Amino acid sequence: MTEIHLELLLGMQVHDTNDRPVGRLEEIKAAADGEDFVIVEYHLGALGLFERLSATTIGHAILRPFGFKERPSGHIVPWDKLDLTDLYHLKLSCSVAELETRTL
Repeated sequence: MTEIHLELLLGMQVHDTNDRPVGRLEEIKAAADGEDFVIVEYHLGALGLFERLSATTIGHAILRPFGFKERPSGHIVPWDKLDLTDLYHLKLSCSVAELETRTL
């Protein structure tokens, strides 16, 4: 079993299978599994950042005065679709098209 300090991964760029940037890892969702917690999904992009800052409900209202018309969005990466083999170069193990995209 390998121990990974997940907090060190926050803010890191995630790349697709062709090594193109997809978004930054901004939020990690976990669920209780008995006495342990297991990773459920990773959230990339602005949506994840607002979730991490607990600002999803007011995020769009804050950005609107600064000229942001579109709602911030991000990709949802299932726990098994993020390759953590190289912790300095995070990579998807699927295409971006396979990911769910959510908006604020």
